[in-house]
Amino acid sequence: MGASELRLCRPAQTRSVAPIRRALRAFLEALAFDGPALDDITTAAGEALANAAEHAYAQDTTRRRRDVELLARFERGELRVEVSDGGSFIERSPLPGRGFGLRIIRAIAYQIQIETSHGTCVRMLFPGPLSKS
Repeated sequence: MGASELRLCRPAQTRSVAPIRRALRAFLEALAFDGPALDDITTAAGEALANAAEHAYAQDTTRRRRDVELLARFERGELRVEVSDGGSFIERSPLPGRGFGLRIIRAIAYQIQIETSHGTCVRMLFPGPLSKS
């Protein structure tokens, strides 16, 4: 089987997070992801999307387009999910009751990489769905 891919670009606003998560969930269901893996992947992606919507452009009031992009690609038994934006990554001290997004992603994803040279890109890697006999 070749690669399957979902790519979505929406305004980096909190109201964009849920529709992107729903589209990702439908994509994953079509690939036979289910149960805890389906929930974990959509949770991790949702955290990255929420972070982008809340923080990516907070320091930049000049940029006209403020988008967040999700790329999900399933190939060779692995799922790669990338959430990227054109804003800036800000390392912050955790606030009480806040700041769990990256910790949640790190706990769920098989691998995570954060690149901040041109905006922010959170790359997450997950194993594919287990084959059912």
